[in-house]
Amino acid sequence: MKKILFTIKPHSVIDVITNSSSELFVGKNQSKENIIEMIKEIYPNYLKEYHEVKNIDDLTFDELDIYFQYMCLPHHDLFNSITKVSYPILNGFTFEELYVEDEKFKEYSSRKQYRLKSVNNEEYGNFVVEDNFEEIKNKLDPERELFFLFSLDDNPDWDEQERLSEIMERLHLG
Repeated sequence: MKKILFTIKPHSVIDVITNSSSELFVGKNQSKENIIEMIKEIYPNYLKEYHEVKNIDDLTFDELDIYFQYMCLPHHDLFNSITKVSYPILNGFTFEELYVEDEKFKEYSSRKQYRLKSVNNEEYGNFVVEDNFEEIKNKLDPERELFFLFSLDDNPDWDEQERLSEIMERLHLG
């Protein structure tokens, strides 16, 4: 009897369920040219799967909002059967500027849960909108050293993602 073995490399449980994911890589450097050279050294043909590298001034307010939505996800750490939740604080911001108590969790838990603030306190609206776009960019990246690399489509090459993760922070956008 002949056996065939298939090997798959899922990125996460979400990949198993949805089989799709887009990616955002964020890096910090003093120049766009330097970060592009670093990317090209790792992945010379990156433009077949990714948009051109953008600095914070090249982003739309929707793209910057995507960055905040994913960077400000709470982190859940299990320790001795107790879940500890931490909330990332992005450069230039305070906890109070980023988060608001999430009222929907009050009926389920005695501990306070928070979510990223949104304009007009909508339950799950945008944090970045046209009206606060410049202010947020200036607070987050006053030196203009952040660079963003968005995937063109879902499921860019896994091995290349791993290599890009060596020089930039990877955000799995789902």
